[in-house]
Amino acid sequence: MPIMHPPTRPIEISDPNNVPEIFVHGPFNIMNAGGIVHFTFTAARPSPKELLNGSTAPEFHAIVACRLVMPLEMARQLSRTLAGSLSKPVQLTGTMPETFIRLN
Repeated sequence: MPIMHPPTRPIEISDPNNVPEIFVHGPFNIMNAGGIVHFTFTAARPSPKELLNGSTAPEFHAIVACRLVMPLEMARQLSRTLAGSLSKPVQLTGTMPETFIRLN
């Protein structure tokens, strides 16, 4: 079997399926299973039955919203990237990022 070598130039990125953003704001879990890291993210939601019955203090349940699975080295790289990005001070400019095109 031939040996595949890693890419030597940047990999082109595309999004032909328009993968949606998923908002998560509930409990999460990270599990390392033999060098494969599983991230499970949830969204906290009020009980629909209680909410629709007019309760002002419904119980909340965490619903699994997203699972990411990746090799351990990729998870380590993600961790380093997050640490570097989140440690920088936030500067709000009130303008759109340069990658966006304004339509008038």
